[in-house]
Amino acid sequence: MKRSILAAIALLTASAAHADEITLSQPLAGASLHDAGVDMSVYWTEAESGLEVVATYAVRDAAFESHRLVMVLNDGDKVSFGLPQRREAYYTFSRIGDVVSVQAESITTKVASR
Repeated sequence: MKRSILAAIALLTASAAHADEITLSQPLAGASLHDAGVDMSVYWTEAESGLEVVATYAVRDAAFESHRLVMVLNDGDKVSFGLPQRREAYYTFSRIGDVVSVQAESITTKVASR
């Protein structure tokens, strides 16, 4: 029983080491995430239809080519997605009130087999 509990704690601790999270509570106050070989800078501004969130990211081994994501989040919105250039990078953007949270997570891809 003790071994099972210790193994579960070790597994949870290992999973937590692969996540990075930022919280943005003011317009134009940016922050950065660094996970799964991707560097991402994020900020938000006020827009007519919600908060416009801008994320600029670069895959570290892709010759410094950067990409930009722009999305409008309304109160209570949450969106999750992966990146085509780095399949193991998974991001969740969420908004509650005037606070935008972004979580980066490394995931493994499993291929179905017979």
